[in-house]
Amino acid sequence: MANRSVEQKPSETAVFAALHRAIANKEFKNEKFGSDYLAEYFLPFHFRFFIKFKKVRANFKRRIGKAFPGLHEYMIARTAYFDGKFVDALNDEVPQIVLFGAGYDSRAYRYAKLNSATKIIELDIEPTQNRKKKCLKKAQIDIPKQVTLAPINFRKESLKTVLEKAGYEDHEKTLFLWEGVSYYLQAESVAEMLEFVSHSSHQASVIAFDYTISVTEENINGYGGKEFFESMKEHHANEGIMFAIEDGKAESFLGEKGLKMVEHMENDEIERAFLLNESGSLIGQITGHFRFVSASTKSK
Repeated sequence: MANRSVEQKPSETAVFAALHRAIANKEFKNEKFGSDYLAEYFLPFHFRFFIKFKKVRANFKRRIGKAFPGLHEYMIARTAYFDGKFVDALNDEVPQIVLFGAGYDSRAYRYAKLNSATKIIELDIEPTQNRKKKCLKKAQIDIPKQVTLAPINFRKESLKTVLEKAGYEDHEKTLFLWEGVSYYLQAESVAEMLEFVSHSSHQASVIAFDYTISVTEENINGYGGKEFFESMKEHHANEGIMFAIEDGKAESFLGEKGLKMVEHMENDEIERAFLLNESGSLIGQITGHFRFVSASTKSK
C-alpha cells in the first residue's frame, strides 16, 4: 500500500516537533529552554506516558542525537526564537499574526493572556488541524476568540482566498511566522508564500522563518549535516528536505521575492543567542545547516 501524503493524514514531523518541545519542557522546566508546557497534549498517549521517565528521555535524546546530531538542540533554539517574535508582536499590539503551517504550535494558547486584540490565523492542512482541535478539546484548552484555525491545501487552494475567508486584512500590519516548514516545500511553493507576503500585506509587515542552506561537498561535514539528510531520507520519506537557499544568498533570494532582509542568524549565532546556560556555557550545538531569517516588505 502506498504511503499517504501529508495532505491525507496528520503531519508526522509536526508530532515529532511537539515531542522535542515536550521533552525540553520536562528536562529544563523553564521559559528559556523548555517553554512549551502544552506540547505534550499533542502527543499520542504512549509518548506522553513514557517521556515522564528521565531514562526514557535520555535514551530518546541519545538515539535522536545519533541519527540527527544537533536536532534536539535546534528545536529548543527554534522554539525560543519564534516565541520571542510572537510575544514581541503581542506586546506591540500588532493587529494580525499569521502562522503558515502551524502544526501543533501552542503560542496562541500559551500566551493568550498577553493578547489584547491581535487576530491570530493558523493555517495548515485539514488532517493536522482536525487532530489539533481534538487534542485541544481533550485537554480542555479553549480556542481564544481571537484565534482562527483555517484549513488549507496549499497545492490546490489560493492562499489569499483562504486567508481572507479567515478574516485576514491586507491593510493591517502583520507578523507572519513560518516555522519548520520551508524545507519541506517545493521551491515554487516557497516563492509563492514569500511573494504573497510581499504583495498582499501592509508595508510594515514582517515574515520570520527558518531554512536550511544548500548542502554541498564543502559543507556536508558541518555539524550533523550528513547524518541529518541521510536520516530524513530513511525515516521521513514523505516529508523529506526539498528546499534550501545557497549559503550566503539569503538576502538576494529575498530581494528577488520583493522582501528586504531585517535579521539573519547563522548556526553559531543561534547557539550563542538561545543555548547559553546561566554559567555562559552552551547546552549543545545545533545541526549546522539551519538558519533563522526575518524580512519586511519593501516600500510600495
